[in-house]
Amino acid sequence: MGERFGNARHSKAVELANAINDTIYELGLRCIGNAGELKNRFEVAIIGYGKSDDQVESAWEGPLAGKWVVSIKNIFDYPLGVSDDKPVWISAYAMRSTPMTRAFENAKRLCNDWIRWGNHKDCHPPIIINITDGAATDGGCNYKDLLNEVNQIKTLGTNYGGVNILNIHISAQSGDKILFPSEVPFTDSLSNLLFDLSTPLNENMVRIAKHKGYDVSNNSKGYVFNGNATDLINFLNIGTPQ
Repeated sequence: MGERFGNARHSKAVELANAINDTIYELGLRCIGNAGELKNRFEVAIIGYGKSDDQVESAWEGPLAGKWVVSIKNIFDYPLGVSDDKPVWISAYAMRSTPMTRAFENAKRLCNDWIRWGNHKDCHPPIIINITDGAATDGGCNYKDLLNEVNQIKTLGTNYGGVNILNIHISAQSGDKILFPSEVPFTDSLSNLLFDLSTPLNENMVRIAKHKGYDVSNNSKGYVFNGNATDLINFLNIGTPQ
């Protein structure tokens, strides 16, 4: 994530942090009621693996540091700081390793605990958005460990459907971008793997994607390869209920 993002002067890590901060801000705006109050319509966790090699931890910083799932109201109550007159919550980090299996293991634990708590069985299922620029460094032989964790996540769900798993691959390879494919159009093993890990877009995601101008169908998967900055922002928006 330390390399430059396309033709931008900043790194992939900076672009990603900016996109996540902007998406959190937009989520909060969607939760403002008619009286101007911020309603608790979302709960968010950010799992990071860029601060130190082989470590997976909550990416929240400042007053939220160390917390995992945080309500949107608490998120807006405790930003890390302000940039361009908007609150921000996370900073950019980039290290060499990509412990993706550990990240999905943590996501599985968080999703399972969230689904079992209170009345969440009657809520929209959790959405996991994985953004990476490289292969898992802890995936095991033929990525068996990674596949095992993700397949376990796919067994989880609420009364409204299974957990959604979306992947965006910020590739260093040249070539055309591929957005929300419905079949495997790739020749390299990592792209095929991330495509297989992704779940199909649900009905609401298809609607949002079409509204944003993407050519999608009910069989399209939540996977983007080589997307640009606009696609990154749109991907995060498509992956969050509206």
